[in-house]
Amino acid sequence: MSTLLEERPPATPVESRLRGPLWVSVRLHRTPLLIAAGAIVVGMLILVAYRVWAGNVADDFAATGCSLSGPDRPDCFQTARDFSDDMLDFHRVTQYGAFFLQLLPGVIGVFLAGPVVARELESGAYKLAWTQSVSPARWFASKLLLVAVPVLLLVPLLMALLAWVNASVPANSPYDPVRWYQATGYLSRGTAPLTYALLGIAAGALVGLLVRRTVPAMSVALLAIGGISLLLNQARAHLWPTVLATSPLDGYPKAGGRWWWQDEGLINAAGDPIPDMYCGGTHPEDLECLAERGAAGRYVEMHPESHFWPLQLVETGIVLVLAAACVFAAFKVLGRRHG
Repeated sequence: MSTLLEERPPATPVESRLRGPLWVSVRLHRTPLLIAAGAIVVGMLILVAYRVWAGNVADDFAATGCSLSGPDRPDCFQTARDFSDDMLDFHRVTQYGAFFLQLLPGVIGVFLAGPVVARELESGAYKLAWTQSVSPARWFASKLLLVAVPVLLLVPLLMALLAWVNASVPANSPYDPVRWYQATGYLSRGTAPLTYALLGIAAGALVGLLVRRTVPAMSVALLAIGGISLLLNQARAHLWPTVLATSPLDGYPKAGGRWWWQDEGLINAAGDPIPDMYCGGTHPEDLECLAERGAAGRYVEMHPESHFWPLQLVETGIVLVLAAACVFAAFKVLGRRHG
């Protein structure tokens, strides 16, 4: 016995810090965690490589003296077409990165609900931990931290990288970055990506405790997180009051920046919306038709770009409340069943 103790290698710095159920959880799930972290890092490196490549392609195209506005020289047609195709590829890669952030909460919830929580409850492996002076609450907290720590580290890095890539699109690219109000743009900036990831952790953990079977828990978690995300996506435009821009009948309301259109129509002299008259556009006979029916101008109801942060912060508050409610409910369920 003494010989075995003498030959045992010293604990690594990580082992010294991660004692107890958290270290057990890391050891148990280290392979999928390393694969997931490695996949994110590889994706980030691909984004950097594509951005560097796109910059070089843009510089090479500018050096040819060609432009996308027209064939300045006979040989420019194919050159411009190749450049446009390359920029489209770059644009798609940035969209894939933003789309991944949209899917991340569901992926996190499925992983935590099924393999991390429900599988241990289904197999009875949790009983071994609880007989080793580990309380159910401490065991459950270790499952939350197992996913929360890498998420809190990697998601902000991926967000910052996407922001840099979108902000440094080559000036001569024919494709603009994703607009701020589009789902792939809105959910890859600000506070939303991190809070939705936390919601995925909380909801996945709660589902795992309730369902207690691996495959059903994964399915329920995916449906629950997807349903919440879909509902908030539909309600997003109503989280902050819109702005009303008006114009005379012979014009069209204008707003600075990239605004998010919600509604448009006609107004009377008092500024109240009225039904469309189907009189056509802005030709003199159309304007006369509209005026005869009481129309005095046009309106557009929209969110200007300055509404990005108010919308984000309101939605962040809602998502954080939902995440906190899921964590509270999970500990309540754990206390009732195993307290």
